[in-house]
Amino acid sequence: MSSFIGHALAGLTVSVVPKPQRSVREQLLRSGWLVAIACAPDLDYFVPILHPSANNGVRLTHSLFFCLLLPLATIAMLALKGDRGSVLRRHSLQTIAAGLSHLGLDLMVGVSALPLLFPYTSRTYKLPFGLLPSAGALDFSNYYLYRNLFIELGVLLPLFAIAIQISRGRYSRILIGLTSISIAFMVWSFRLSR
Repeated sequence: MSSFIGHALAGLTVSVVPKPQRSVREQLLRSGWLVAIACAPDLDYFVPILHPSANNGVRLTHSLFFCLLLPLATIAMLALKGDRGSVLRRHSLQTIAAGLSHLGLDLMVGVSALPLLFPYTSRTYKLPFGLLPSAGALDFSNYYLYRNLFIELGVLLPLFAIAIQISRGRYSRILIGLTSISIAFMVWSFRLSR
């Protein structure tokens, strides 16, 4: 599984792509909500009934169904609030992207199989390789926690910076450098034992 920091950065990135057209207060609220949506599937760590140990080892919150519940409820609230047309479409895409980012990042780890199509089937899916390291055990004396977080940030921060730059219409040679950095960290992660 990807780290909380990786999921939060994904939600934050989604909130600023495309360039925000809101007041600072509205942007902070929207960004905070998208970060919450991006992190929501990890509720199973804290809510006993959702924990894998209560569900035959299956992480029910890591399905398309669960990851889209909060985004769809948010879109309905935005429509009721009065968002229409291109504004509703943009906010809807951002909200869905934040929800699905969780599954995307966790799949990129290539360790844990996820029940993507639950409740339709309990079959689980995982990639046969990992481009992100797994989140290290949350122990501040754990070397692997810091190493894996460093690798994860090395992969994700350049990619998120690229997404932001492209959304602003900025194309420069720095994008090649950022891509190279991300790929180098992906190769490091790929070579880790799984």
